[in-house]
Amino acid sequence: MSYQLTSALFILAFVGMSFVKTPAPTSLNSKREPVAVVELFTSQGCSSCPSADHLLTETLADAAKTNRNIIGLSFHVDYWDRLGWKDPFSNHAFTKRQYAYGEHFKLKGVYTPQEIVNGQQEFVGSNRARQSSLLETALSQPASAGVQLTVASPSANTRSVSYKLDGDLANAVLHVALVSKEAITNVQRGENAGRKLVHNNVVRSFQTVSASPEGSVTLTFPDGFEPANGAIVAYIQGQQRLDIRGASQITLN
Repeated sequence: MSYQLTSALFILAFVGMSFVKTPAPTSLNSKREPVAVVELFTSQGCSSCPSADHLLTETLADAAKTNRNIIGLSFHVDYWDRLGWKDPFSNHAFTKRQYAYGEHFKLKGVYTPQEIVNGQQEFVGSNRARQSSLLETALSQPASAGVQLTVASPSANTRSVSYKLDGDLANAVLHVALVSKEAITNVQRGENAGRKLVHNNVVRSFQTVSASPEGSVTLTFPDGFEPANGAIVAYIQGQQRLDIRGASQITLN
């Protein structure tokens, strides 16, 4: 097993604000129930990543069965794209996000697969025991902020996401992610050539706004995105400690 290490400037990119008034057809979860947000930094070009992708799939499936509030996000980085296979879900903005975490954790570089729970602990994403321990810790304490989402459809290829936040919003931002709940790819080249890879909650679009008590953002579907296979995840994160204080998710179908 080998892990990719790189060094570069550590940058956290934030997307500009966009506020849109919409009706309120659907909404959920402003309760401050314990929540664990699992951010997996992965790549289809990395031979060590499929085991971590599979572990996240298992974790989310088990959470759904046991009614545990675990929210997963698969961020596909782009620094593996030069090694024979361009990951169709890779985005340089996600690489920047991982570098920002690397700076926060005082790492010498970044690697895949890397998993981070509630912005506070990082580890090799295929480490089942470490993941289990951190999830239990995260779910043992209530969230310090609440997120309520409402989704409207102003057009066929956009969704307007209205939000209401409460609790600890001091020096925090709100991340809003559009995800594909499942993505299957037959990899043709690179370290995973010949393999069929399955990913869950693949981040397709990502916006960051100030954590104001209420507002809205508009998400545009990327090419090939299927709303029936989509969901929206929103989570509040402190800007200094990078602690995730509350989160919610809602499906589009």
